[in-house]
Amino acid sequence: MITPYDPPLWTALGMTLHGDLDIEGAAELRRRLPVLLARHRPLHVNLDLAHVRFLDCSGARTLKWLDRCMRDSGGTLTIVRPSPRVLRLLRVLEFDRRLRISQEDRRDDVPPESWRTIRLSSLRVVRDPSLN
Repeated sequence: MITPYDPPLWTALGMTLHGDLDIEGAAELRRRLPVLLARHRPLHVNLDLAHVRFLDCSGARTLKWLDRCMRDSGGTLTIVRPSPRVLRLLRVLEFDRRLRISQEDRRDDVPPESWRTIRLSSLRVVRDPSLN
């Protein structure tokens, strides 16, 4: 008998981004996120940006796109712990009026097994070693 793999449904998915969310990083994220979202179908996504060194307008638009994707599916996106540079640009663009932004560590909101680390430029998703 063959049983198809059905990944667990998580109500929340946490992702930690590392690297630059510039035109290349944004394109990479737009390619990768639909796969993760389709696989796990979370209602809430916490996107930790503490390790994002640089954010440009294409990266900011990608955050807005992800927020819209989550809202369209009945879910929410929370930007977690944005670095000072990232937060500054989000405020200049007035994205902080539309996006949910939290300066607090929100790991307790998400089951540990659902946290993913995405290193922009390496195209690999790895478990966050700090969770062990």
